[in-house]
Amino acid sequence: MTCWKTVNVTKEIGQNRLLLLSILTAILAFIVLYMPFSIVFQHIQLAEPPFASVVISLFLLPIMHKLIHVAPILFTSKTIHLKWKVKYKVIVSLRAQMESTLSKKTSILSIIAPTLIITLPLIILAYYIPAYHPILLFMAAIHIGMSLHDWLTLFSILRAPKKSVIEKSQNEFDILVRD
Repeated sequence: MTCWKTVNVTKEIGQNRLLLLSILTAILAFIVLYMPFSIVFQHIQLAEPPFASVVISLFLLPIMHKLIHVAPILFTSKTIHLKWKVKYKVIVSLRAQMESTLSKKTSILSIIAPTLIITLPLIILAYYIPAYHPILLFMAAIHIGMSLHDWLTLFSILRAPKKSVIEKSQNEFDILVRD
């Protein structure tokens, strides 16, 4: 197999620039999502969720995001290792490491899975539970900002040849094609 391209979004864009773009994407997403909802539900009495549940949800969002990335891979016969890490006694991070390559289709599904399983249901819930629409849209916007890295990676993978396979290393993806 030959390496067609190595994708490392953080290296290509820069960590600080990527963080700034993610924050700006989250802010823009909140504005774009909140404006129509606020017009449609302008006469609804808003409810305030408990502060602790909001903070816990914000802490769990990155972990859920990573676990949902792993979920499509679990339906294949591939071996995956999960490593939990606690930083500053509060922040829990999760690293997933694979021993083999993935097909292009499985990689694409793995990349878009968090958007389909977290973001879309939050937006739908905001419509069906209008009293909580600001906080649900806030969570969806934060998740959209978190997913920017995934979408930039996805665009590179979509340009790859049809029969290519994806190999994930520490911080990058190698797109491999058969000779």
